[in-house]
Amino acid sequence: MNASSTSDTDVLIIGAGPTGLVLALWLTRLGVVRENRRQNGGNRGQQSRALAVQGRTLDLYMQVGLAEAVVERGRKMIAANLWVAGKKAARAVFGDMGAGLSPFSLCSDLPAR
Repeated sequence: MNASSTSDTDVLIIGAGPTGLVLALWLTRLGVVRENRRQNGGNRGQQSRALAVQGRTLDLYMQVGLAEAVVERGRKMIAANLWVAGKKAARAVFGDMGAGLSPFSLCSDLPAR
Protein backbone atom coordinates (compact mmCIF):
# COMPACT_ATOMS: atom_id res chain seq x y z
CA MET A 1 0.00 0.00 0.00
CA ASN A 2 1.52 3.33 -0.96
CA ALA A 3 1.16 6.67 0.84
CA SER A 4 -1.40 8.08 -1.61
CA SER A 5 -3.79 5.15 -1.12
CA THR A 6 -3.69 5.44 2.68
CA SER A 7 -4.76 9.08 2.76
CA ASP A 8 -8.28 8.15 1.61
CA THR A 9 -8.61 5.01 3.71
CA ASP A 10 -11.31 4.85 6.38
CA VAL A 11 -10.60 2.42 9.18
CA LEU A 12 -12.98 1.33 11.91
CA ILE A 13 -11.72 -1.05 14.56
CA ILE A 14 -14.55 -2.60 16.50
CA GLY A 15 -13.50 -4.10 19.79
CA ALA A 16 -10.53 -3.28 21.93
CA GLY A 17 -9.47 -6.75 22.89
CA PRO A 18 -5.88 -7.92 22.59
CA THR A 19 -5.94 -8.25 18.81
CA GLY A 20 -7.90 -5.05 18.11
CA LEU A 21 -5.54 -3.02 20.27
CA VAL A 22 -2.46 -4.37 18.47
CA LEU A 23 -4.12 -3.71 15.10
CA ALA A 24 -4.82 -0.11 16.13
CA LEU A 25 -1.22 0.28 17.32
CA TRP A 26 0.22 -1.02 14.05
CA LEU A 27 -2.07 1.08 11.87
CA THR A 28 -1.22 4.15 13.94
CA ARG A 29 2.51 3.50 13.52
CA LEU A 30 1.96 3.18 9.77
CA GLY A 31 0.15 6.53 9.70
CA VAL A 32 -3.14 4.97 8.56
CA VAL A 33 -5.05 5.65 11.80
CA ARG A 34 -5.22 8.89 13.72
CA GLU A 35 -7.43 8.88 16.78
CA ASN A 36 -10.55 10.99 16.48
CA ARG A 37 -11.42 12.07 20.02
CA ARG A 38 -14.51 13.95 18.85
CA GLN A 39 -16.29 10.67 18.23
CA ASN A 40 -17.92 9.00 21.21
CA GLY A 41 -17.55 12.19 23.26
CA GLY A 42 -13.81 11.62 23.53
CA ASN A 43 -14.37 8.55 25.72
CA ARG A 44 -11.94 5.71 25.26
CA GLY A 45 -11.55 2.44 27.05
CA GLN A 46 -8.66 2.40 29.48
CA GLN A 47 -8.01 -1.34 29.36
CA SER A 48 -8.93 -4.49 27.54
CA ARG A 49 -11.87 -6.52 28.83
CA ALA A 50 -10.37 -9.76 27.50
CA LEU A 51 -9.39 -12.47 29.95
CA ALA A 52 -6.69 -14.20 27.91
CA VAL A 53 -4.57 -14.11 24.77
CA GLN A 54 -3.71 -16.95 22.43
CA GLY A 55 -0.28 -17.76 21.05
CA ARG A 56 -0.97 -16.16 17.67
CA THR A 57 -1.90 -12.87 19.37
CA LEU A 58 1.33 -13.08 21.35
CA ASP A 59 3.14 -13.35 17.99
CA LEU A 60 1.79 -9.88 17.16
CA TYR A 61 2.69 -8.63 20.63
CA MET A 62 6.25 -9.87 20.09
CA GLN A 63 6.57 -7.62 17.04
CA VAL A 64 5.86 -4.53 19.16
CA GLY A 65 7.81 -5.65 22.23
CA LEU A 66 4.89 -6.64 24.48
CA ALA A 67 4.88 -10.45 24.44
CA GLU A 68 7.59 -11.02 27.03
CA ALA A 69 5.88 -8.84 29.63
CA VAL A 70 2.47 -10.45 29.05
CA VAL A 71 3.85 -13.99 29.29
CA GLU A 72 6.03 -13.12 32.29
CA ARG A 73 3.16 -11.56 34.25
CA GLY A 74 0.40 -13.86 33.04
CA ARG A 75 -0.25 -17.51 33.76
CA LYS A 76 -0.48 -20.36 31.29
CA MET A 77 -4.06 -21.55 31.09
CA ILE A 78 -4.18 -25.33 30.79
CA ALA A 79 -7.96 -25.73 30.91
CA ALA A 80 -11.24 -23.94 31.52
CA ASN A 81 -14.37 -25.18 33.25
CA LEU A 82 -17.68 -24.02 31.80
CA TRP A 83 -20.65 -23.64 34.16
CA VAL A 84 -24.36 -23.38 33.42
CA ALA A 85 -26.88 -22.57 36.15
CA GLY A 86 -24.37 -23.40 38.87
CA LYS A 87 -23.44 -26.81 37.44
CA LYS A 88 -20.27 -27.76 35.62
CA ALA A 89 -21.28 -28.31 31.99
CA ALA A 90 -17.95 -28.89 30.27
CA ARG A 91 -14.18 -28.70 30.54
CA ALA A 92 -11.99 -27.41 27.71
CA VAL A 93 -8.39 -28.62 27.84
CA PHE A 94 -5.96 -26.35 26.00
CA GLY A 95 -2.84 -28.53 26.16
CA ASP A 96 -0.15 -27.31 23.78
CA MET A 97 -2.54 -25.23 21.69
CA GLY A 98 -0.66 -23.62 18.80
CA ALA A 99 2.40 -25.86 19.06
CA GLY A 100 4.33 -25.69 15.81
CA LEU A 101 2.48 -22.56 14.68
CA SER A 102 3.94 -20.09 17.13
CA PRO A 103 6.76 -19.85 19.66
CA PHE A 104 3.91 -19.28 22.13
CA SER A 105 2.06 -22.58 22.25
CA LEU A 106 -0.24 -21.47 25.01
CA CYS A 107 -3.19 -19.49 26.09
CA SER A 108 -2.17 -16.96 28.74
CA ASP A 109 -4.34 -14.96 31.05
CA LEU A 110 -3.77 -11.23 30.91
CA PRO A 111 -1.84 -9.72 33.79
CA ALA A 112 -3.76 -7.48 36.16
CA ARG A 113 -2.93 -3.80 36.08
